[in-house]
Amino acid sequence: MKHLTAADREALTDRLRVIKRSVLEELRRTAGVDETSRDPQDHEVRSHADEAEAFRFAGLHCAEIEIDRARLKDVEEAQQRMAEGRYGICVDCGEDIPRERLVAQPIAVRCAACQAAFEAGHRR
Repeated sequence: MKHLTAADREALTDRLRVIKRSVLEELRRTAGVDETSRDPQDHEVRSHADEAEAFRFAGLHCAEIEIDRARLKDVEEAQQRMAEGRYGICVDCGEDIPRERLVAQPIAVRCAACQAAFEAGHRR
């Protein structure tokens, strides 16, 4: 984290807060959609096509919630690393994650080279 200036750290802290707020708002919004989707008057199944569409919508809704929860976890972990002074250090090689990468991806846990290697290993 020594490679980041105080202004960098402050800007990244603010950015993480904004991302977290956005994800929490999205989770609140989708929770509202979930409550309204349970209303039997709005989603009366009339045919197999309607039933399939309702099933597809429910699956998509669950996937969106899981993505938001994972993103929230990533943001909170980044905030924890920031608080502990471990932010901006690659979890694989231990080198500094370049400032430009952190600005583009504030929740990054790996430098670009290690991230590419990690993704290549998971494709197999």
